[in-house]
Amino acid sequence: MIQSKIQFLNVTKHFNNNSTGKSSRKDTVLENLSFEVFAEEFVCILGPSGSGKSTILGLVAGFIKPTLGEVLFNSKSVQRPDGSRTLVFQEYALFPWLNILDNVAFGLTTKNHKNNHAKEKALEYLNLVGLSAYKNHSVSQLSGGMKQRVAIARALAVDPEVLLLDEPFGALDTQSRESMQTELLRLLSKTKKTVLFVTHSVDEALKLADRIIVIGAKPGKILIDTTVAVSKPRDFKNLQLSEIRNKILDKLTHPDIFMGSDI
Repeated sequence: MIQSKIQFLNVTKHFNNNSTGKSSRKDTVLENLSFEVFAEEFVCILGPSGSGKSTILGLVAGFIKPTLGEVLFNSKSVQRPDGSRTLVFQEYALFPWLNILDNVAFGLTTKNHKNNHAKEKALEYLNLVGLSAYKNHSVSQLSGGMKQRVAIARALAVDPEVLLLDEPFGALDTQSRESMQTELLRLLSKTKKTVLFVTHSVDEALKLADRIIVIGAKPGKILIDTTVAVSKPRDFKNLQLSEIRNKILDKLTHPDIFMGSDI
């Protein structure tokens, strides 16, 4: 039986919004959201800006808590951040005062690894992403794609069960983005992680995901939850991929998807 890693059980998330200077009002970002992610599954979350995609990752990571409902990880309620669920941002979030090796080793040193052991393990993951030759370089010496590979290496080095990726390739040019997508699939074939990946790109989701969840504008609700049962690497001429793509685009371009969004 395939193990369930993440469960959203009727999750609603409100934020207090007083940006107008008037009395605070509840801003409902997610409403009655329920879905499940299974072990070693790669799930992409698609949706317009303001639909709560990043909020979903924050809830899984434990940075925020649901207003109503419950988020489970390994059948236990998520109460706080934990190294078993690691988040990678679009902005790389690397430390400019550390070299590349020390950036990757940083999470290991906070987990009480001895410094030498942490650097040995960090070097293993730099080698995995093809950047061991750059271990003594500064962050400023790397391209955007290389920085993101370092960020992914740092996330993988702490050996999380779940990798949470928030538009990780959104700032890259088209060629670098496609290269990183291929690199990510290669890494996951070796590490067998469960992945929850937020993106605005339908084609990126179709290239990467085992399953695609489409979220409507806030309050975020699931519009589509579909399995992509096509072997990787994928050919976009595949009829099944074309059908899924058309189904998603039809839903994303429908005027109703933006109803209620004030972002």
